Amino acid sequence: MVQFIHGADLHLDSPFIGLKSMPSFIWEAIYNSTFQALTNLVDVAIEKEVDFVCLVGDIYDNDDRSVKAQAYLRNEMERLNKYHIPVYLLHGNHDYIENQGLHLKMPDNVTIFGEQTETHWLTTKRNERVALTGFSYTERWVRERKITEYPKKFAEADYQIGLLHGFSEGLESEHGNYAPFSIGELKSKQYDYWALGHIHKRQQLSEHPPIIYSGNTQGRSSKENGPKGCEWVTLTDTKEEIIFYPTAPIQWERIELSIKDLKTLNEVYQLIQETITHKKNKAYSLFLSIALKDTTTLLEGVRKKINNGELIEALQQIPKETGFVWVYQIELTTDKEEKTTYVQLFPEEWQKALKEIEQEANFNELTNSFFDYAEAAELLETRDQLYREKILENAKQQVQFLLGFEGSDENEN
Repeated sequence: MVQFIHGADLHLDSPFIGLKSMPSFIWEAIYNSTFQALTNLVDVAIEKEVDFVCLVGDIYDNDDRSVKAQAYLRNEMERLNKYHIPVYLLHGNHDYIENQGLHLKMPDNVTIFGEQTETHWLTTKRNERVALTGFSYTERWVRERKITEYPKKFAEADYQIGLLHGFSEGLESEHGNYAPFSIGELKSKQYDYWALGHIHKRQQLSEHPPIIYSGNTQGRSSKENGPKGCEWVTLTDTKEEIIFYPTAPIQWERIELSIKDLKTLNEVYQLIQETITHKKNKAYSLFLSIALKDTTTLLEGVRKKINNGELIEALQQIPKETGFVWVYQIELTTDKEEKTTYVQLFPEEWQKALKEIEQEANFNELTNSFFDYAEAAELLETRDQLYREKILENAKQQVQFLLGFEGSDENEN
């Protein structure tokens, strides 16, 4: 039997661009979240007394890794060293190996894979021979099929683990197509487990052998919602057991909230506060996006206070506490019966404008400038059909607001 931790995409020292206009204690919590996630991963490894730890790429957020991030990683690796837990680490497209003279030396228990695919051997306390095969990126764009360099399982290995930071062909993902591979290629190597990195969404591509993207250890934006963590893996001659352990101190979540039959500001505010109370927990803090639906009875004055940010500003007055809930977005969804009010004013012009902007080429041309900046692009979603529909729906609501429509309650006063 062999036991180990599989983690990836720590992105230590992520900048979290666009999230600084918030109370200092919340900013500090989100900034430190990637570091705390690593500490939580190490805690699991120590608690479970694992044989080793695999960290599969993008340990740092960029190749110009900060001294703080390096020192933090070094300290956490030293914690593992005190418990005689070895670490097998490789670098990915974000933190590719460069400027070696600017790197802090890691403790002796840390093995860092080089630029060529290589295999390192470990003998566990139960005298089992484990082979670990992988490579580190030496540049951001690794396009070749590095999987072809991985050897087949060695006959003398009781277990062989493949570590690969790359892209599974056929997978729908916004992440770059780096070091591509197919599931068939991985299975052909006859390894006992494939520890994958690069894709931030946790997913299991195969059960036998287990082929798993552990996902990142801390979500860095609303695109990376839900629990984030690492895998505790147990392999025996006859079975595999994989248990997910959450490590993220902050989670992102988007919910829909019906405000059917609600009219006043107080009613909406009270409902949201009750929702926030229900969402609070001690295990993690929450960044919450709320989409309000069934809005036909809502007073127009309340709509304005939601659209101009007054309501969210009030909800963001929260005390410093463990397990906080930070509402970072409130949206009003448009009901079908409301959509005709502003269309009726300019039926031909409105339909013409919609038809033009809905075309992918036109939409991309108008939004290209946002994606020209790498830092901003990290915050944006991919420009697929669902993304375009979401942007257009928000634009329609803004048009309605600016034109001063009163929707279904226009005769209330």
